[in-house]
Amino acid sequence: MINFKKAFTLAEVLITLVIIGVIAAITVPTVVADSNQKTFEARARKVYSTLTNAMTIAKSRGADFEFEVANDSNQNMKDWYDKYLKALITMKTCYDKMGCWHEGDTKGLDGKVVYYNRPQVGVGANIITAVLNDGSFINIDAYGKASIYNYFGTRITSNSGLVIFFDVNGAKKPNVLGKDIFVAIFSENGVMPAYRDKSLAEKEKDCSKKGQGYSCLNDVLANKKY
Repeated sequence: MINFKKAFTLAEVLITLVIIGVIAAITVPTVVADSNQKTFEARARKVYSTLTNAMTIAKSRGADFEFEVANDSNQNMKDWYDKYLKALITMKTCYDKMGCWHEGDTKGLDGKVVYYNRPQVGVGANIITAVLNDGSFINIDAYGKASIYNYFGTRITSNSGLVIFFDVNGAKKPNVLGKDIFVAIFSENGVMPAYRDKSLAEKEKDCSKKGQGYSCLNDVLANKKY
């Protein structure tokens, strides 16, 4: 007796390909997004380490943190930056002008534009923006002790300190807090993540689709996912 092997019909092959295509369409974007996020987080840890090393050197050179934060003039913050950080970690400085921050809006995880957003310039008034040696962007602004805790959830001992937004992806998108942009505090206490001293519940809420993402650096440094 002759045995004939059963072959797939053209219709069966097409159905199989359609199913594979649907599964790929569902899973591939998620895999790519997860891979991109891991890359962003690895870069965030690197930038955070760079800032920590810079802080150590700045403190050894006598840096203090008595910035003028009660008015629109932060000249002493700029003088401080020029003296302690500019040559140490940055290859280009734009101060309060375009050229060292991405185009478009800076947004939170909830999709809302962050407070004092300035497309192509940065976040805040009379800020310092710069490009780090690795191509990341940083955005520096001075705040008083109370404001750093009330707005950014971190306690410091000096009367004022610096809040640093850093975009590990440079000019590329997504330009979203908690994804490629993270927030750290720079003071006599050292470099610390924003929201460091908030409760776990507050951190969880902020680092979610209902929050803005200021607290997400805590998770990144701990390699933690909520």
